[in-house]
Amino acid sequence: MTEARELSAAREHLARGEASYRSAAGLAELELGIGLLDDIMLGNDKTQQTVAANIAKTYTTRIYRSIGALLAADAAIPEPQLEHLFKVVLAFDQSEIELPDSARAVKIEIARRLIDRYYEGHSAEKKRQALEQLTKIAE
Repeated sequence: MTEARELSAAREHLARGEASYRSAAGLAELELGIGLLDDIMLGNDKTQQTVAANIAKTYTTRIYRSIGALLAADAAIPEPQLEHLFKVVLAFDQSEIELPDSARAVKIEIARRLIDRYYEGHSAEKKRQALEQLTKIAE
């Protein structure tokens, strides 16, 4: 069986995106690849849908794992990088792709760290309220 051109293109975009997901160009590649996979998964060809879903699951799992490892290894990731990582995970959220089990924890950790940065200089009470709201959303 020959792979559809869209699947090949999606693989290429996702491979480039995975290699450089921490850059704006890498995010753009991921978004292109995700968009192509979404189109295929919403199409009528069941075989291509299955292949697209498998490709999506593979890349999503690896990227979330990579982001999780980055968060675990570095407690002081600068705010602009955290914002970019949040954009990366949102790119997957806005698609038809099934997210890995770790997705929720990764998103919450990024959001928690952003709240810590955004609320620097604010009262402890305001920061506590923001973290409480995050906790409610996360439940």
